[in-house]
Amino acid sequence: LLRSPQKLHKLVKGMVDGTDLPITVKIRVGCESDTINVLENVKAIREAGAAAITIHGRTAQQGYSKDANWELIQQAVAESREEGYGHIPIVGNGDILTHFEARRRMKETGVHSVMVGRGALIKPWIFKEFKDNATWSPTARERIEVYHTLARYMKEHFGDDEMGRKKAWTFLPWHFEFLSRYSPYPEDEFAAQSTKKPLIQSRMASFTEADDPLDVLLANRSADAHDVIASILWESDSDAGAFQKLNEFSNSVEFNKILLTGSSSEEDQVLANPLPGKAGQWSKRRGRKPGPKRSDEEIAQIRAARALKKKTIL
Repeated sequence: LLRSPQKLHKLVKGMVDGTDLPITVKIRVGCESDTINVLENVKAIREAGAAAITIHGRTAQQGYSKDANWELIQQAVAESREEGYGHIPIVGNGDILTHFEARRRMKETGVHSVMVGRGALIKPWIFKEFKDNATWSPTARERIEVYHTLARYMKEHFGDDEMGRKKAWTFLPWHFEFLSRYSPYPEDEFAAQSTKKPLIQSRMASFTEADDPLDVLLANRSADAHDVIASILWESDSDAGAFQKLNEFSNSVEFNKILLTGSSSEEDQVLANPLPGKAGQWSKRRGRKPGPKRSDEEIAQIRAARALKKKTIL
């Protein structure tokens, strides 16, 4: 669709005409670096009646191998205003990790707002920082409280049984591929640096053996460590219990073995490299393995428990 603004226009218009709900569209600046046509696609989308447009400042084939191009996003905003479409919000997306980067991008480009992707996976509290207009540098204990909340939500959603755990394990350990990349970036120390290169694209500071063992554990990139962290969070009944168990594990012989022999995460390669294949040739995407299935009785029990909880809350 990115290669054909006409087809994109027809699709969006059909959706707009077929519903009373607002239709929003998210695009990249093009498919390949030599076929960038973001201005044409933005024009096609806004003239089709879309309620808002989000632009990711990279090509589809680029992946995350280069910094997002916010100049193209700025051009799209300026052209929309010049042609009388300034009332249609344009949302900028790409390389946002801190509240001060978000505000700078909004000021420089004129976008109505910004969308956060990887930054929110690395530090879910980025929205709190933007709301408060201040950097929050949580301690290891405070980060564990956030992570335990995530595990608790998954347990409530998938079910607090073996089947629920199997389903949650598609996601919970994976989240630590990103959460382990957290590093504090106070505005007074990193604001100037972020103008030269996005912080999320910079080499992040890593913890060493001289740091607190718990910080070393939470920053570890090994899939083995992520599985243990997820297990402890899942099995803990309280934030304090999760903190205590993770602290004990960070000082254990088992963790020292992981430091020496643990499997390395491949997420860095996934995040940094473009998709395989030449321009116009796309490799088949890897499908997700089907999850375990519950019986009708188990599904009914879980739904009943959720309904009761919802009724209690309301």
